Amino acid sequence: MNPSNKSMNIAVVDLGTNTFNCCVVELQNNTFKTLLEFHEYPQLGANGVAYGIISDEAMERGIESLRVIKERIEPYHCEEVKLIGTSALRNAKNAADFCQRAESLFGFHISIIQGEQEAEYIFLGNNLAFDWGNKTALILDIGGGSNECIICNHDKIIWKHSFECGMQRIVSQYGLSHPLTQERILNIDNYLNEKFALLAEQIEKQPIDLLIGSAGAFDVFRSIYFAQKGMQNPNTQAEEIPMNDFKNMVEFLSNHSIDEIESMQGMSIPRAPLLPISARIANFVITKFNIPRLVQSSYSLKEGVIHSLM
Repeated sequence: MNPSNKSMNIAVVDLGTNTFNCCVVELQNNTFKTLLEFHEYPQLGANGVAYGIISDEAMERGIESLRVIKERIEPYHCEEVKLIGTSALRNAKNAADFCQRAESLFGFHISIIQGEQEAEYIFLGNNLAFDWGNKTALILDIGGGSNECIICNHDKIIWKHSFECGMQRIVSQYGLSHPLTQERILNIDNYLNEKFALLAEQIEKQPIDLLIGSAGAFDVFRSIYFAQKGMQNPNTQAEEIPMNDFKNMVEFLSNHSIDEIESMQGMSIPRAPLLPISARIANFVITKFNIPRLVQSSYSLKEGVIHSLM
């Protein structure tokens, strides 16, 4: 990328439906070093994503999160700042208002990408996390607005699709309670069965060896797993979560109060309210398609963008 071998700092911000994921990296040739990584939780899609708008309250939370991001990345003197808008922004009728405010207030240009491009970036990001060789993997990235599914081996994408059935859409459709009621769980499973019909058709042709859970909720599942086992969470980009431990986690998240969920060892408090929904999505995919192994990957869209720049 850089014939002079000169390094440069770049920032990448994934503007998700619930979470803004930000990292600053030093990029040189085909390597990068993470200098800063943090999350903001504006819940941009709350009370609006199902209706194709960003609510006034969510708009203000999003702008405030961008203000924090601007302040935190400024000391790194980034030569490039890439902001990527995903499901909430690509479907919102008033997305242009948010983008215009971001540009006028902070000089941020937001690129809103389609679901297929989002899935491509997620594959590229996970490709950097670890090498799963010739095994057929299903990468699942659970978002607030959409769930990206990529069937692939380490070398290439076999099939990819973005499904508009993320956590906030499920909550808008069926509400949220802690614990989840049995009726709500059944409704979620039926909803996902309908929404993932295209995925089912593909997996009939191509059985899956492992599920790669891409960042977000899967980072929290990993953190809970190691904390509950009394083990230090290793400084690696991918770790297997034993299926029995994951299933036990799903049951706990589904059947306990928000206070009990927030008290779980290894919990990320901002993610706690919606974590039962993401657990149900992951559990549905694992159960429906008889996937024998679950590997958490710490990389996702933003690392895919970095990969594409290297």
